[in-house]
Amino acid sequence: MLPGLTSLAGIQIVAAADLDSKHRERAAVRWRIPNVYADPAEMLARERPDFVAIATPPLTHYHLSALALEHGCHVYCEKPFMSSLKEADEIIALAQRHGRCVGVNSQYYQMPIFRRVQDLLNSEKTGRLYHIDAWQHMYLLPHQEGGWKAALDSRRVLFEFGTHVVDLLCRFFDSFPSAVTARIAKVRVDVDADVCIALRLDFPGERVANISFNRMSHAPMRYFEMRLNCEQAALRTSLGGVARFDLGWNSRKRRPRLRFSFTKGGEARLERDGDSTLLVKQSDGAIGLAAGAHFAQFKEAIERGPAAASAAAYMREVLRVIMAGYESAEHGGHLVHL
Repeated sequence: MLPGLTSLAGIQIVAAADLDSKHRERAAVRWRIPNVYADPAEMLARERPDFVAIATPPLTHYHLSALALEHGCHVYCEKPFMSSLKEADEIIALAQRHGRCVGVNSQYYQMPIFRRVQDLLNSEKTGRLYHIDAWQHMYLLPHQEGGWKAALDSRRVLFEFGTHVVDLLCRFFDSFPSAVTARIAKVRVDVDADVCIALRLDFPGERVANISFNRMSHAPMRYFEMRLNCEQAALRTSLGGVARFDLGWNSRKRRPRLRFSFTKGGEARLERDGDSTLLVKQSDGAIGLAAGAHFAQFKEAIERGPAAASAAAYMREVLRVIMAGYESAEHGGHLVHL
């Protein structure tokens, strides 16, 4: 989060709080933070900042967000937003009472590949979007994850990474799903987590999305892939390194088909009539730049006033979809209406 914040003009980091003294010292040197504290309440009382950025594990988001709001600060919270809908509702209500804004760092939609896709959907040049496939395949056991992610319980992959994916799908369909179905495959008896989960999201207008997260796959890693099927074309995005050479046959045009892709950050492509055309590439630093652009929008919301605090309400609905997925999986994949 800090790289994105420090890239913006008009933002000054006045202080930081961390329970770990070594983390505090490193952060003070790395980001030139003048004052660091062990106690966030003491920091808020002494420094009285305009806003507080919360980049801590999800289980702490509720307490720290409430603390910052009660000290009169705007809040910019790392995702996942909250651990429950009840917590989300209470923070939104608290922000409204204090006339403060709450933002959530769900920045993927600001990456060049996803912005290009959104622009095409808005232009209607590809026709109506009716179906999306989204997937992540890798081999990453829960205990192999670093930092706070290693401490997540059985609700981990959909809760953490799924926040980005559900956010993107809702933006592309310009609506929230009306129903969710999910199943979690039991891969190993010693792994009690959603390391292999499949969801179907039913959107208004007879549209549908399928999500597949498999973190026990021995296939080549795919960090995040999507194909958006529209009436007149398909759109394909690949987030993460892409190195691909493909020589095939276009049966529609009855001619050879050649595709070459190489990028560290990702790419978006237009697929039509059996051909694939590159739309845009992005660097491997795109996530940090997207975080800066997303925070810039939050800053503008603060300047417009508390009425712009709908970002938290939006992320509350994203959380609702995720929790519905877990509810469906816990009841054998039954349909959960939203």
